[in-house]
Amino acid sequence: MAVITISRQMGSLGTEIAREVAGQLQYEYLDREGIEQGLTAHGLAIVEVEKFDERSTPFWTKWQNQGQKFFHAIQMVIYEAARSGNVVIVGRGGQLILRGIPGVLHIRIIAPIEDRVQRLMPRYGEDKKDGVQRLVARYGEDEKELLRILNKSDRDSGGFIQTFFDADWGNADLYDLTINTRNLTVDLAVDMILRAIPAVEAMKDTQRSRKRLDDLILQQKVETALLNADVRNMRVEVTGGVVTLYGSVLSSQEGRGYMSLVSGIEGVQKVENNMSVYMPIGT
Repeated sequence: MAVITISRQMGSLGTEIAREVAGQLQYEYLDREGIEQGLTAHGLAIVEVEKFDERSTPFWTKWQNQGQKFFHAIQMVIYEAARSGNVVIVGRGGQLILRGIPGVLHIRIIAPIEDRVQRLMPRYGEDKKDGVQRLVARYGEDEKELLRILNKSDRDSGGFIQTFFDADWGNADLYDLTINTRNLTVDLAVDMILRAIPAVEAMKDTQRSRKRLDDLILQQKVETALLNADVRNMRVEVTGGVVTLYGSVLSSQEGRGYMSLVSGIEGVQKVENNMSVYMPIGT
């Protein structure tokens, strides 16, 4: 019941490796398409997904309403996938969303940029021969253009992680295993990952992991409900289905309203009130 997250640079063979690992293990493969479907199922429009998904955006994006909705939804999708188990999750901050969850193996796939350029050069040529002229016309086949594309892809991936998780995409501490494919084939890289899985599975407490993921999923539901109700500056903690609300309210009645809202969410066992009544100066 392992969960594998794979962070990859464009052209590093990361996508090919992730697909092969999922195929050999017979795991679900969750990449851009599957995550996009999950995000739209949670109420995000396609245009919103495309605006934020692995894009470099200003730092304040996370705190805007649509940015917060996207952030809650992508966490929900990845928590739900991890809760089901036996899944390879590609990109989208999985290494941070699932950080600290036992039984999750975090992989990073990298390669020198000159190798990535050379790998992509014949791919664009093949696309042209197969009649996919639009891709070739847009990107071209020259090395300088591919270098620009790869640098932009790296900036977008790094910017996405920085904006939504306040973390460095390349921080080695986020990963259990970093594989440089400069001199490695897909098969060798896959073998390295498969050999690492038993050690990770041995540390997994399935029951404890599922309970923790259940709480994290419920927390996203609660935070999303509060966001949709335009409730700001409210902190939520969930343990064993018990939701504790922290924050300042203008009256006890306002606090009771928030508790009533949260208590109606499926999965909430109890709501604890740790809110304080804020009394403005001069009242």
